[in-house]
Parts: sequence; structure tokens; C-alpha cells
Amino acid sequence: MWTADWWRKTQASFPLLENGSTVIPVILSSDNTMLSTLSRDKSAWPVYLSIGNHSKVKRRYVKSNGLILIGLLPRYPNSPKTHTIKIAYQESMATMLRPLEEPAKSGIKVLCVDGRTRHAYLRIASFLADYPEQCNITGVKYGWCPHCEIDPDDMPGFNRRPR
Repeated sequence: MWTADWWRKTQASFPLLENGSTVIPVILSSDNTMLSTLSRDKSAWPVYLSIGNHSKVKRRYVKSNGLILIGLLPRYPNSPKTHTIKIAYQESMATMLRPLEEPAKSGIKVLCVDGRTRHAYLRIASFLADYPEQCNITGVKYGWCPHCEIDPDDMPGFNRRPR
């Protein structure tokens, strides 16, 4: 991640990043998970947090604690309206991420590997999720692209979910 243009641009955009201050890119991920194989209706969305300062090998190594479970969002067995699910998902995510607001604004002191203490600012760098979670977090209707404004009918070869 530290070779990405995003990181370079973010570091350069901070006037406060002098005297060894840095940005800590926060990586969030979520995916629907079955909790019970017997009843098949018990599922949830675990939400994990990682930081981009670690190499991806370190983040993916199970014993390194590179991923931290910050919350478990329930799925509704008797599905209410999709709009209600999206609002609940977004409000739950906002509640889980609220503790990151102050460190993002004013920064935190971090002891680095070289023994120096640096001022670091948190920034959400990416949210890794498959298509249904992307629709929930962005509030986009299923079948539409959460990244652009193209109508699904204008996308050649795009098959929508049957209704």
C-alpha cells in the first residue's frame, strides 16, 4: 500500500506532516458469513480493521493479529425492506467507526519501530467488500454500479439478478 499514489498524495496534502508525522491508512473489510450450518438462516457481517502500514504478508498471517474484528452486524432472518437494511448497515458502520474520528482529526502519538514517537493521522484508505456489501454501504440499488453512474441497461453483457 505504501507504494500507492493515494498514499503519496495524502501525505503531501497534510501541512502538519512535518517532523516525521505520518498517515496511517485504515483498511476495512466485510463479508456475509454463515453462523450456523444447521438452520441456514443465521448469518452476520463481520467487520474487520487493518492498517496499511503493515505489509500484506503480515496482514494476512493469522497469528500476526493483522486483522482485528471491530464488530459483527446481524442479518435479518425475515428480511425487511432493502432500504431499512441499508440504513441499519450504514448507521451501525458509523457507530463502529466513531472512535476513529478524533484520531483522524487531531492525530495520535505512535511509537515506531525505530524507537521514535511520531504524530500519526488515521485515514480510511479502502473498504474491501463484495458486491452486496458495496451496495449496502453506498446505498446503491442492487443491480447498479456502486462506483459509477451508468444505468445497468447501458452496460453491455451485464445480467441483473432475476426478480
